[in-house]
Amino acid sequence: MTARSPAPVALAGRYVVLEPLRLDHVPDLYTAQRGLETDWGWLPVLAPRSEAEMRLIVEQRLAQQAAGGAFLFTVLQAGTRRPVGWIAYLDICVLDQRLDIGWYWLGASLSGTFAAVEVHLLLMQHAFHLGFSRVQWQFDDLDRASHNTMMQINAVREGLLRRHVRRPDGSWRDTVLYSVLAPKRSTPVGGYAPPALPAPPPPRQVPAATPAPVRWPAAGAAGMGRPRAGLPPAGVQRQG
Repeated sequence: MTARSPAPVALAGRYVVLEPLRLDHVPDLYTAQRGLETDWGWLPVLAPRSEAEMRLIVEQRLAQQAAGGAFLFTVLQAGTRRPVGWIAYLDICVLDQRLDIGWYWLGASLSGTFAAVEVHLLLMQHAFHLGFSRVQWQFDDLDRASHNTMMQINAVREGLLRRHVRRPDGSWRDTVLYSVLAPKRSTPVGGYAPPALPAPPPPRQVPAATPAPVRWPAAGAAGMGRPRAGLPPAGVQRQG
């Protein structure tokens, strides 16, 4: 049985909503990108210096999508529905039930929060729903935030492609490879169980004295624990 190709769909989470990338998203995307503390630096293109340059990048990505080489989503902040980044399915192979998640970028307003984990979970789980059995990520080995995200979603590090591609500045990039298999084909007994994201606490309310525990993966390597922002409500116990 083959997988189904991605089609236009909205994917809603607690922190973000993913919608197909459109040209009318450009103004808000450019506004979100202009902050210095964004993940744009890991994309294989230079950061746009104007809204017109951002539009050109979006047009190029939409042309890639029209040719069947990708399917791109805009990341909208759940509360405001304003575009704050994007993420994509890449190298889609329905015959082999395999695809990549990449071309990921999130603006400073959500970068480093649980939203950065949720965007990957939403696309991964949707890929499994479409019948894909393997989801993989390839990114710069120096991108510590993406390493951290892979730990949060229990992805398996499979190896390193040394001196793999050039960065926009001309330097060579080592590319790290992670993957997650669909539950029925996962190696661990019992299959893959994605971590649960804690809901944000109600404003100006004191959390209950005995909140239900929230499962969260163990920290792993030093310096690669939970996201640095958007932490769980006070009193929530970390397990792992």
